[in-house]
Amino acid sequence: MAELFVPLVPVDALPADLRAQWEATTRPGLRDFIRLMANAPDHFRRYNDVYGQVRYANKLGARTTELVRLAVSLNTGCEVCMTGRTQVAFDDGMTEEMVCQIPDHRRPDLTPADDAAVTFALKFTTDHTSITDADKAALQQHFTAEQIVELALLCVMCMVGRFSNLVGLREAGLE
Repeated sequence: MAELFVPLVPVDALPADLRAQWEATTRPGLRDFIRLMANAPDHFRRYNDVYGQVRYANKLGARTTELVRLAVSLNTGCEVCMTGRTQVAFDDGMTEEMVCQIPDHRRPDLTPADDAAVTFALKFTTDHTSITDADKAALQQHFTAEQIVELALLCVMCMVGRFSNLVGLREAGLE
C-alpha cells in the first residue's frame, strides 16, 4: 500500500474514548476516519461534539438531514460518507429512490422542502455564488431562519469529507 498523505493512528495508540468509538462501529471506512482524525484528538472530540449536535439534534428532521448529508458527500467525493445511512432517516420517510435522485435536477420523490434543502446543499458545497434568489426564497418558504442556519452548518460540517477523500479513505478501509 502507498504511504498515506496523513497516517492513520495505530489502533493500540488511540486514546481510550476514541478507541471506544472505533470499537463501536463495524464500518471499515468509518474506523479509518476515526484513526485519521485521532492525529488531532482534542480537535476531533470538539468536532464530534458539534457535528453530533448539528446532525442529530437539529430541527430539520432526520430525512432532510440525511438527504443533505448525502448531497454534500456527492460533492466531496467521500466514499465513507456516501455509503453511510441512518435508519432513523428511513423511518422518517427517506428511500433509496430519493437518494438516487439527489444529483438530478428533477427530484419527483422529494418534498418541496427536501428539494430546496438538497439544491442548497449541492450549490453551497460546489459554488455558493450559484445560489439564486429563487433558491433562497424556496428555503425561506419551507424553513425557519434557525433551520436555514442549521442547514448551512450541516453542510459545513459535512465538508470534512473533502479531507477524507484527499487522504484516500474508502468504505472498504485502508489497512
